[in-house]
Order: sequence, then structure tokens, then C-alpha cells
Amino acid sequence: MRLEPLLDRPREILIVNGDPQARAEIRRCLAERGVVCREATTGAECLRAAEASPPDLVLLDLYLPDQSGLGVCRLIRELPTLERVPIMVVASQASEIDRVLVFESGADDFLARPFYAPELRARVDAVIRGFRADRIGERKPGAASGRIQLDPQAARALVDGMRLDLTHKEFELLAKLVSHSGRVLRRKQLIDELWGPDAPRKERAVDAHIKSIRRKLGGARGCIETVRGVGYRFVEAPAPKSAARRS
Repeated sequence: MRLEPLLDRPREILIVNGDPQARAEIRRCLAERGVVCREATTGAECLRAAEASPPDLVLLDLYLPDQSGLGVCRLIRELPTLERVPIMVVASQASEIDRVLVFESGADDFLARPFYAPELRARVDAVIRGFRADRIGERKPGAASGRIQLDPQAARALVDGMRLDLTHKEFELLAKLVSHSGRVLRRKQLIDELWGPDAPRKERAVDAHIKSIRRKLGGARGCIETVRGVGYRFVEAPAPKSAARRS
């Protein structure tokens, strides 16, 4: 089966890793995606290369010869010309606290090695598409998943053609996740955007709403992933088994 390109034109991915074998492995994984891979071996090289020509994604190792990937993440986010460039951190050794720090440093996704090539391609795909959606405006209703459709004007959501009985806040939360498909949204970010930065809400309120939404999604509940210690991410919901058999 032929793999489609990431988007409507080749995208540039900046691979930042001090290990030539690791860079070669990533290049091989992405070879079928029609992307242009650029490379940097240190954090300093990454910043110079990215500032000279901002890539569509920085694929960053957690441990670099000159500094940590966390520091590079923070520096990228502080630069006005690069603050909107998506960052995916790849690491072979990382504790749970490392993963939390990765997202707090401004990264948009984290992938542990060893990984399967299809997983890397899918995650790269999702992050780039999510940022593209941000640049052109939020996704149109139903665009993020064939199983889930949203009607913002009527505050109505459908899954497999069946209407979901969501509260207004549950609909807002699901719509926010869908519009940023593939990207991790932090609990604090969701609270600030949906309840306001001064709202006396705790992160458990978000967890409770997510639990209720998942219950109502039924067989499509897996489209909302939990990123432990950080927040939630919407992913494409697989087709139900009955539909898969018919196709």
C-alpha cells in the first residue's frame, strides 16, 4: 500500500541528535513520508539551523552533546521566530518525571525508543497536522475523525452517527481536544481556556469531565489518550469492527 505524503507539499523535519546511527534510523523511518530531513548534532547547531530556516517540526533527542533537550525546548519557545514550531522529543532513557518536564519545557509530543517506524510516522503526522490546523484556524466539524462529528453552532456531537448526550462544558472540552488533534493539551491549559485563569477549578475537574466524555463515547473512548502527569490528547478514532468488516 502506498503511503501518502504528510501534507500537500514536502515538509522539512530537523532531526537533532548526536548519534549518527539514531539520525539514520529516523531518516529511514520517515523516508516513505516524502519529507525533507535536515540534521543537527548539538543544541547550538539546532538553534542556528532552525533560525536560518524554520522547519515544520523539530525532532529532538533528550540528551545532546552540549546541553539537554529540555534546555533547547525552552530556548526555541523563547524565540519569536520559532515559538510556533512544533517539537517532538525522542529519548531512549527517560523517567516519568522526565516526560513531565519535556512537556513543561514546551515540547508537543514525546516518543520513547525503541519505537516502531509506523508509530513514529503517525506521531509526526499528527503533530504537524495539529499545528497546521492552528495556523489555518480550528478544524471544521467532523474533520478530525470519521467517527466523531461536531456541530459548534448547535453544540452537538455525534459518534458513529449517534448523538452524544454531552453537557455544554463536556462539548467545549471535546471540541478543544478535537481541534488540536494529535497535540497534548495540559490540564492547566484546558482550565485556563475553558473556565478562565482565575476560576476556582482544580485539575481533577478536568479529569472528571474526561471520564464522563469517555463513558459517553463508548467504543470510541480510546480517541482521548491520557498523558500521565501532563494532560490529554485526541487521536484518530479507529473504525468500529462491524464497519471494518463491511469495508
